[in-house]
Amino acid sequence: MRPETLWPVALVVMLFWLIFRIRYTVDDHHVRVKLFGLTLRKVALSDIEFADTAAPFWNEHWCNTLCACGRVVRIRRKSGWVRNFIITPANRDEFLAELRARLGR
Repeated sequence: MRPETLWPVALVVMLFWLIFRIRYTVDDHHVRVKLFGLTLRKVALSDIEFADTAAPFWNEHWCNTLCACGRVVRIRRKSGWVRNFIITPANRDEFLAELRARLGR
């Protein structure tokens, strides 16, 4: 292969590597989507209507895997144009339990 044809392949590999490094945290005020400790996106706990394991059609996706089977967590926001916020934590049940505890539900 010629070097100028390798850069698209390297770019795709780098993008997939970055996607797999996305992590999710819950603190006292927000659910955060992080990459290398930097917050990429956050949802205020006060803006969360509920959280469940459904995956409706119209969503804002922040997945860190190619196969989200059994890992999907939907956070339904009270406001915004796209209210469904989809994440894929490694342990869905633990994440939901922590989120619901922070929400007080």
